[in-house]
Amino acid sequence: MSPEQVQAKLALLADTLARLDAIEHSSLEAFRADDRNADAALRRLQVGIQILIDVGGHLVSRLGLGVPDSSHDLLERLERAGKLPPGSTAKYGRIFAFRNRIVHLYDRVDDAVVFGILCQDLGDLAELGRLYAELAPA
Repeated sequence: MSPEQVQAKLALLADTLARLDAIEHSSLEAFRADDRNADAALRRLQVGIQILIDVGGHLVSRLGLGVPDSSHDLLERLERAGKLPPGSTAKYGRIFAFRNRIVHLYDRVDDAVVFGILCQDLGDLAELGRLYAELAPA
């Protein structure tokens, strides 16, 4: 992945997070009032998280940290190398796991959990994007 491609993916992440923030999330009832809210949120979360996984995998490779076995492992490698702050794997690993739920256990995604992510976790996704941007060549 070229530096330009990394920057393009991080720009897409910022746009994706802005679009997620625009989805109705004043209350769970308002969120549930329109099925399109959950549908849009799930798709945008999947894309945003996948961007973080893709860029993270690229950074692990570029930094010579080996070949990660999983998205969780790529966070561990970056954290062990001091490229991410202590506790990053625990903090961001759970949102990476949610991407797997969206993709593989789509019939078991609770819209209340999606709503909770919209209300509480978008900042974590943005924060990881900023941390990656600091590691990526401009």
